[in-house]
Amino acid sequence: MRRSVIKEDLLASVHFLFPSVCMICGRVLVEGKNCGEKMLELQICSSCLSAFPVRPSSERWFPCLSDPYEGDPIPDLPVWALFHYEAPVTTLLRRMKFHSKKYCGVMIGELMGMEFPSDMPFQWDAVIPLPLSGKRMEQRGFNQAEVLAKGLSEHLGVHLCNNVIRKIRHTKQQSRFTEPSHRAENVKGAFAVDENWDITGWNILLVDDILTTGATMHEAAKILIENGASRVIGAVAATHRENIEN
Repeated sequence: MRRSVIKEDLLASVHFLFPSVCMICGRVLVEGKNCGEKMLELQICSSCLSAFPVRPSSERWFPCLSDPYEGDPIPDLPVWALFHYEAPVTTLLRRMKFHSKKYCGVMIGELMGMEFPSDMPFQWDAVIPLPLSGKRMEQRGFNQAEVLAKGLSEHLGVHLCNNVIRKIRHTKQQSRFTEPSHRAENVKGAFAVDENWDITGWNILLVDDILTTGATMHEAAKILIENGASRVIGAVAATHRENIEN
């Protein structure tokens, strides 16, 4: 018997004994019945996927800072967000960040990559995830922004560069602060571009999981621009903010 046939039989047996289930509702996934080929790969059923709080395409762009200030060196920094900050996206992001369920982030990153605009009037040079501090990385074991960035990198056909920018000091979690000014102060001076990289003239897609006040994204983008980047645009999975002007 040929090896390929044996392999197919083994895979069929594995799928029979351990069928794929939707990561949200737990139902067994059956291609052509409650999911398509891609949904089977992402481990989600069509019913749960349809419940995702997807923003209309005209409502996905935001100014980075919720509280802009006079003299901002990058006042026009735009950020793209695919989802409203609602369940089940919030549930999946929390599972990824606080319960080490990376596969939840892989699915969201894939959806971000599938939906992110492919018709930009310029060429991307890098997809860069916002870095964690060494302490936070040791605690979590992985960078959630990097998990999301991988989906964007693969769909856009752009290099994922996860060590261009470093977090050079540990900061308190931004969720501890409600005032935009306190969040900005918390991350001030927290990032640096690695000395081994020359990013002069680069167009960079900077990725994080959530956009709240935008202080962290803004601080990292400012450092990239100061080190020679030509353009920085942000991309996040979700934000609670709403568009007033599109």
